[in-house]
Amino acid sequence: MNYFQPNLVDTVYSANSPLMVEKHYKNPNGFKRLGNEDLCGNTIAQNTGISIREAFEKTGALNPPVDTDIYVKNSFGNDIQLPNHKCIVDSKTGKPLSVMSKTYATQDNEPIYEVFERNKDILDLENIALMNNGSRIFVNGGIKNADMEVSKDDPIRRRLCFINSYDGSYSFKVVSIDFRLFCFNQMGRINRSKNKLVFKHSKGINDYVKNLPEFISWQREDLANSIEEFKAMKNVSFNNRADSLEVLKNLSKHMLQDKLIGSVVDKETKEKRPKDFDKDLSKEWADIKANFIKETQNFEIAPNLYNCFNALTFQQTHCEQRVKDDIKGARVRMESLLNGKCGSRIDLAKKECLALTR
Repeated sequence: MNYFQPNLVDTVYSANSPLMVEKHYKNPNGFKRLGNEDLCGNTIAQNTGISIREAFEKTGALNPPVDTDIYVKNSFGNDIQLPNHKCIVDSKTGKPLSVMSKTYATQDNEPIYEVFERNKDILDLENIALMNNGSRIFVNGGIKNADMEVSKDDPIRRRLCFINSYDGSYSFKVVSIDFRLFCFNQMGRINRSKNKLVFKHSKGINDYVKNLPEFISWQREDLANSIEEFKAMKNVSFNNRADSLEVLKNLSKHMLQDKLIGSVVDKETKEKRPKDFDKDLSKEWADIKANFIKETQNFEIAPNLYNCFNALTFQQTHCEQRVKDDIKGARVRMESLLNGKCGSRIDLAKKECLALTR
């Protein structure tokens, strides 16, 4: 899987200014206030006169995919058609997007545009990200007037991420995710039964577009459930920082347990040994602990479980897969948060934290 293809990110309708509400927060603490989708490619300059249609067109998201036959030369130099496969091509640029079986049904991105156009009074278009030369698309929308606060100046936004692909990597679907606007931490994918809409590339898409307002209405109500969960974490406080760091370290071990599977060759003894949290995940622990200290300093409160959870989510949202090229790292994290290990680890951390509230 190549994450390093040219990518476009459109923040034309980003609500960054009201999202950040910087005047309420203490900037010297150095919190990151951009999501990975805002870092992982070229940005189309904001223009107050641009329409939703233009935003989709400028990224190339609406370039129609077309099916083309595939020919290869045999040993005699003759062109031979591959009967069971086809190449899906961007009809405007001519770039190949994928090679798929003849039976693969392609669904273009027009329905995603229709969702935002028809529901612009209740859904903000925040950004559009194309991956792998346009074969995958991620479009983020924030539900309007639905943000809720865990405490004063600590709002959570329910975001819908619309996903489609021309390479078979994703079905056409929408995923619900909670984001903490203070630092753009992903707070967990919402896995309650009504929080996913998934369609195969078939005729069900129109019903999806038509029924979305009801889906969004339910999301508004369900966000209150998430807020109560975060408040429950906040109510679990610790006597001192030492106690909270002990709990945080145990939570970190649970969240990162997949990284502790297997063995490594010890740098000092040169012998094979089981992976160890302190020796092999020292960088991850340093990031988690540093962000926990920032978190507690910023709000000038006694440490609590909610601070622990945010230190964990910050590490997975902003620090995991850190490489010299910020764009490459952001691309890997964005997909991993939506459909990979980073998202799964945050979900696990949330589950472990909620268990401590009971």
